[in-house]
Amino acid sequence: MDSSIQTIYTEKIDRFNLAFKRDTPDRVPILFMSEMWPVHHCGLSAEKVLKNPLLFYKAFEKTFSEIYIDGLYGLGNLWIKPIFDALNNSGSYKLTDGIVNYEDKISCYMDVDDYNSLIKNPGHYILNEFFPKKFKVLESGDTISAQALEHAYNAFVNYRQANLELIDKTENVLGIPIFARTLAFSGPDMLLDYFRGFEGIITDINRIPQLFLKASSALNLFITNIKMRIYNTPEDGHFILLPLHLGSYLKPKDFEKYYLPFLNQLLEMYTKNNYTVCLFFENDWTPYLEYFDSFPDGKILGIFEYGDLSKIKKKVGHKICIIGGMPISQLSYGTKKECIDMAKRIIDECAPGGGYIFSTDKILLSLDDGCFENIRAVHEFVYDYAKY
Repeated sequence: MDSSIQTIYTEKIDRFNLAFKRDTPDRVPILFMSEMWPVHHCGLSAEKVLKNPLLFYKAFEKTFSEIYIDGLYGLGNLWIKPIFDALNNSGSYKLTDGIVNYEDKISCYMDVDDYNSLIKNPGHYILNEFFPKKFKVLESGDTISAQALEHAYNAFVNYRQANLELIDKTENVLGIPIFARTLAFSGPDMLLDYFRGFEGIITDINRIPQLFLKASSALNLFITNIKMRIYNTPEDGHFILLPLHLGSYLKPKDFEKYYLPFLNQLLEMYTKNNYTVCLFFENDWTPYLEYFDSFPDGKILGIFEYGDLSKIKKKVGHKICIIGGMPISQLSYGTKKECIDMAKRIIDECAPGGGYIFSTDKILLSLDDGCFENIRAVHEFVYDYAKY
């Protein structure tokens, strides 16, 4: 890394890390949350970019020479399609208007009778029972299955390498930190997203609650051990991204019993090992803010899609660093003045006392999610105005 770029990079990452600790940096950091938006902004073909990571870097290079940012939250699920193709999966990997989506035709591959196998040994169950159900090409265990698994592994290695190269070049050439070093899940969310589906999970909580609790506990430990091996340098100032799904759909009584203990366990394991954890609160978490007092002390961040951020910060800002605030709907349809006025109000309400990072309330996916002129004007305003 060039010495001048090193200085810029260090300034930016130090700015974030002071905010992560709920402290006060020199000014409010600006975090850019996007997947394919820079690609669309630069007029590049999403299909070509997903085949050539170097083009994605070109999009970053152009976009962030025009829009000031202090850091990127992450990259998203880019270059993952060949993995699914190799396994002839039942779902589909879609590129709709340049937005990458994975749509599974079946949300529940795990049977209720499988709970004991999952609880006994999650890794063995996933590899030997679950994968053959989800990916029929692995069912026979013959040469064809072995070749499919090898192709999928090679595709994963390529996917991983493409991500690492893009991160390396963005950080070392552009001086822009990319913060999400790995994506983790809680046990209940893994059961929801990958094994049982929404209908299955709600049924299990009501009919076989003890099996649900044991499986959630087993998965919590299983995924955390893997993630700590994948990302083993927590001192580097980046974070583990932890999207939260099931919790906001549960009644408070069920939330306390079936979700909160596992979230707290994860946070305890990560923070005691000096990891920074970024919680992505999908859906509206306002009814659950009172439970945040049970979170352990440590570097915990929260991205909020919904809710009054100033009220959220007053309520839980002593426990977590708050991220977000700028509605993408305003950036899409508002005037430049309206967007700047909104940004000023957010800064005035959320910045005092530190522990706040300016960003959008949702991830920018398509070009319609945010007008370039509005984003640039807002970032210029925040850069100049949001100083401590």
